Amino acid sequence: MPTRFLVADDDEDIRFFISYVLERAGHEVAVTGDGAEALARAAGEEFDLVVLDHHMPRMTGLEVAAQLRVLRPAARVLLMSGDLDVGEQCPYFLPKPFDRKELTAAVTRLLEDA
Repeated sequence: MPTRFLVADDDEDIRFFISYVLERAGHEVAVTGDGAEALARAAGEEFDLVVLDHHMPRMTGLEVAAQLRVLRPAARVLLMSGDLDVGEQCPYFLPKPFDRKELTAAVTRLLEDA
């Protein structure tokens, strides 16, 4: 069974890039463009990993991650941002910009640590 991912980023190009890389690796990917929608999807569906941009409309990635810790304590979250200080607030952080290899390495590390 493929690993299920939820990817949330308000930039359509970044959503496409991440979903493309993950789908080519054999994973199932759902996408959303804002934080509140990401939280609603993650609350109602099971995902193995939630990939969140920090700067999104309606809710930030950190806000979504905090709510997920309450709603789904076992949820694994990879936070992305160009603001490096945001990474200090989340154990799994991917600084933007990143390439395919960096994304794949971050996802692999998180899945192996779980």
